[in-house]
Amino acid sequence: MKKSLVAAALLGTFAASAFAAPSVTLYGRVDTGLAYTHKNLDNDTSSTNTVEMTSGFSTGNRWGLTGTEDIGNAKVGFVLESGFNSDDGASGQDGRLFGREAQVNVSGAYGTLYAGRLGSVNSDNGTLGYLGDVSAFPSGFGIVGSQAGSTGTAYGRYDNVLAYQTPAFSGLQAAAMYSFKADSKKDTTTRENTSFADRYAAAGLRYKAGKAAVVLAGDYTLYSNSNATYKNLDNGYSVILGGNYDFGVAKVFAKATYFDNQASATDSFSLLSDSKTVGVEGWGVELSTAVPAFGGTVLGTVGYRDAKNVDNSDAKFKRWNAALGYAYAFSKRTSVYAAAGYAQEKSNAKDRNAKDRKASAAQAGFGLVHKF
Repeated sequence: MKKSLVAAALLGTFAASAFAAPSVTLYGRVDTGLAYTHKNLDNDTSSTNTVEMTSGFSTGNRWGLTGTEDIGNAKVGFVLESGFNSDDGASGQDGRLFGREAQVNVSGAYGTLYAGRLGSVNSDNGTLGYLGDVSAFPSGFGIVGSQAGSTGTAYGRYDNVLAYQTPAFSGLQAAAMYSFKADSKKDTTTRENTSFADRYAAAGLRYKAGKAAVVLAGDYTLYSNSNATYKNLDNGYSVILGGNYDFGVAKVFAKATYFDNQASATDSFSLLSDSKTVGVEGWGVELSTAVPAFGGTVLGTVGYRDAKNVDNSDAKFKRWNAALGYAYAFSKRTSVYAAAGYAQEKSNAKDRNAKDRKASAAQAGFGLVHKF
């Protein structure tokens, strides 16, 4: 009997050793809510009112797998992250299975090297996004709250990326990335890393110490020579400088941006596309705050963007937005939120009555977020 117990114990030990595997974690979040949106279009001559179930109003819905393995002096890891709509179950990011992120990485004493599909350094997305430190609002919260509305950059994700991030040295860290072909799903024929493919590069530098954080980030888009829409547009770029400071009673965020030849500026009311504007040049600013209150956090933001058509500098576009929100966490995994705000854009591209165009929206929404 004793021999049997000893044998069973030894067998269990060897089995555990034989089947020991790198750690793999399943994670995700689901954000579902309701939103009311009132839009005034074409100088208030037409308006729409909608009440709808929203998916990812405050944060993108996702599920993912992540894991690492020690291989001596280095670690090999991966992230596979899938976006989806929680209201109808459809896949996000143009139907990609792992459209939010799909990368393998190797890390060690000298930093981390990444390869695959990643969110831009010049965004608040994914593993390498540096702009979560420059705004209290993410790039979500509908039309009125998104921090992307005061910039010219896409806050996007890119295919075929090679990226590197340094370790943090006394609070200072840097990252850089290059995409050999930005969107393989849209562009299925051109070869990577040629002038016929849209290519993208971004880099960022951030410093965190105590209650303060400062970020300087920029990106550069090399448009395809064969793209019928962008082939006559010079390469685009943007630079964002921002940060935050925690005063205790409130955490205050600020950012400023300059951009040129950008084809990805937020176009909430189609004023850019209606005027056949391909690329824009301009600047933007945003001020926001997160205030602990009533057991949760009150969020506030105001942003402004001034842009013009790079092919016709007389065509100008001015956009501003303001929003107020509140988030309350029942636990580390479950929280509720509510947000409301207003956004407006003006253009001197004339409408059919020879008037400058103006469009606006008021929006309010609330929802539940569950993380796992």
